[in-house]
Amino acid sequence: MSDISKDVKKWIKRITTPKDGYQICPFARSAKYKIYEHEDKLSIQQKAVFWTNEYDLILCRPTDIFMTVEHALYIENSCNRLSKDTITLLDHPKDPGYIDGEYTGNGKHILFLIQSKKDLQAARKHLRNTTYYDRWTKEYYKEVVGEEK
Repeated sequence: MSDISKDVKKWIKRITTPKDGYQICPFARSAKYKIYEHEDKLSIQQKAVFWTNEYDLILCRPTDIFMTVEHALYIENSCNRLSKDTITLLDHPKDPGYIDGEYTGNGKHILFLIQSKKDLQAARKHLRNTTYYDRWTKEYYKEVVGEEK
């Protein structure tokens, strides 16, 4: 098992283990995922555009492991602009996210998380009917979900 695989497994365990009755990502533990390492911009975009539903989530680690946040955000935005069927979210160690003081990222790797837009929107709809988003700041909610809380 590669280092990134071990790191992703630790990350999933951390974000799905309840702390004070709250899970950062309640769906991560059951998600079927695949990690692609050494991906360039074009291959990341292709994975977002030519989605197959073979996995619940695709994690792409770019070839440029020192990529700036700005460059990574550009790739994230281009994936979301080009694809009608997926949502790509960036996890960059130099652009951390927090929910109620808990770090949400993996902390080591720049990762592009690509998933079905339909499935993600259904999960978000379900979570809106719970207290899940109560711990999110308005700013973090807008950054991740893309709309006002």
